[in-house]
Amino acid sequence: MAAQVNDESRDYVAIAIDYAKAAVADKKRRKFGKWIRLASKRFLDDLKRAKRKDSPFIFDEWHANDPCDFLEKLPHVEGKWVNPDGTPQPNLVLHPSHIFFVVQLFGFRKRDGTEIPDYGFFRPRRFTSALFAVARKNAKSTLSAGILLYCQCCEPEEGAQIMSAATTYGQAAIIFKVAKRMVELKAALREAFGLQVWAKALTRFETGGSFKAIHAKASTQDGLNPSHTGLDEIHAHKTSDLLNVLTSAAGARSNPLWLYTTTEGYANPGPWAEIRQFARNLLLGVFEADHYLALIYALDDEDKTEGYKEDDEFDESKWVKANPLLDINPHLMAAVRKEAIEAKQMPSKLAEFRIKRLNRPASTSSGWIDLGKWKKCGGAVDLSWLKKYPCTGGLDLASTTDLTAFRLVWNVDGVLYTYGLRWVPENAVAQRTERGTVPYASWVESGFLKQTDGDVTDYAVVGADIIALCKGLQVSSIAYDSWNASDLVSRLVEAGLPMVQFIQGGKSYHPAMTALEMAYVSGSFAHGGDPVLTWCASNFVERRDENLNMSPNKKKSADKIDDMVALLMAVGLSQAQKPSRSKNRSSFFDKPVVA
Repeated sequence: MAAQVNDESRDYVAIAIDYAKAAVADKKRRKFGKWIRLASKRFLDDLKRAKRKDSPFIFDEWHANDPCDFLEKLPHVEGKWVNPDGTPQPNLVLHPSHIFFVVQLFGFRKRDGTEIPDYGFFRPRRFTSALFAVARKNAKSTLSAGILLYCQCCEPEEGAQIMSAATTYGQAAIIFKVAKRMVELKAALREAFGLQVWAKALTRFETGGSFKAIHAKASTQDGLNPSHTGLDEIHAHKTSDLLNVLTSAAGARSNPLWLYTTTEGYANPGPWAEIRQFARNLLLGVFEADHYLALIYALDDEDKTEGYKEDDEFDESKWVKANPLLDINPHLMAAVRKEAIEAKQMPSKLAEFRIKRLNRPASTSSGWIDLGKWKKCGGAVDLSWLKKYPCTGGLDLASTTDLTAFRLVWNVDGVLYTYGLRWVPENAVAQRTERGTVPYASWVESGFLKQTDGDVTDYAVVGADIIALCKGLQVSSIAYDSWNASDLVSRLVEAGLPMVQFIQGGKSYHPAMTALEMAYVSGSFAHGGDPVLTWCASNFVERRDENLNMSPNKKKSADKIDDMVALLMAVGLSQAQKPSRSKNRSSFFDKPVVA
């Protein structure tokens, strides 16, 4: 929260727009990191989108301003705050970074709405999921508490169940206790909305709603129907169980909110890595997700596309990228400086400093693909034309409970063309859709993924689809990994397909990865704008052996890379074949025109 005089006439929308414009204009990233600059560009573009008649959402300035005004009527509950003139500051004053978040969260509304008795016409929020990732002590818990209180008091949700959720009750209670104390200190708030304060709940008689803290064990109880959920420090969740239970329980809500507030954490097998990667890919434009709002405040990593070097962790001028409140909170700067001195002298303190103060993962693995160049290779892939040329295939069966991939590659006139099929079991589609982290459902609907019945991929369907695709094509060989593939491979061999075992490791993958890298960087690659392949490419991390040979690193990759693995196996086989030449290209080189 900012230390400045509260002015009731503040135009919060204008503040948010000015903030976004300043971030976009900061091309040298002096104050705003990569992810906030991308989020700002998205916001400004979405304001333009909202004015179009074919847009699924609109932007409503009243809905954007009202929650900001509400939050600035809430009292401070931690520490002593003063205005620049030294007078006490009893109520919150939102920092522009917080206004930027709140204006987007509540200002964008779905175009379609409904009449609600005793309320009027209501358009639900566009965003049902929102991530605010920032270094510690940047008021994220206070922000979350205020947002959830606004939802309880001002959104027309009968029987609202507002929940502050975490793995332990102590962690879950942090946001709830802030909200509870705000209500206790503000009699006008209690009277205006009929709020009652209990030891472990805030209730509102008019709507039958409640606000409680809930932890992992309690989440298994019957009767849960969350309408708005604040998941604090999502990085600390070691499994997706709590998130899965709560998301599945909220199916009946028409205007739900999943609010993630977190600082980075040590690597664990929980949902945070998936959420973080989803948010980054969304901001990079790998896919669209109109339901998801993401702000990530962090120091910058190396960016080869923009020629940007990694931020120096001990350069004070860079810290504001992860700590937006540094410009108004001198106590925060003093604390970060102290921890920086300790981290510089004691390696044991470095990881904690990096995570908590710079909002960087403890260990990072940079992606192998330059997405800027990759997305420029979205040229058309015409199967009716390509059937004249020989091709190679790759089959990856790494997971029976998620993504299975088959991919074909043609090398025509030095250009690599690729086309693929992917399958997922219906259970995986349901889980990904509930968590809202990967758009499996929309990919199934648009034909980029095929859903099979049950909890595991139906290999009978996979085999039939591969055989049908290859019929009429000149498939010279299909690479496969022997793990878990014997039955399907036998079926494909019986159908006459030329299956070749692909030995996993750097010696096999390195030539393929080198060829693919040269192709897409030079623009001699066409993937048809395939969103599933692009998603897998964005997740892909390489491993290098002692001889610096490259191979896929599934353990360190942020999410599924199966489609990329299938592509690389197909490319590996294609390298052993002489590139095909089209008739037009061939005649040109055989009989060149000389001026």
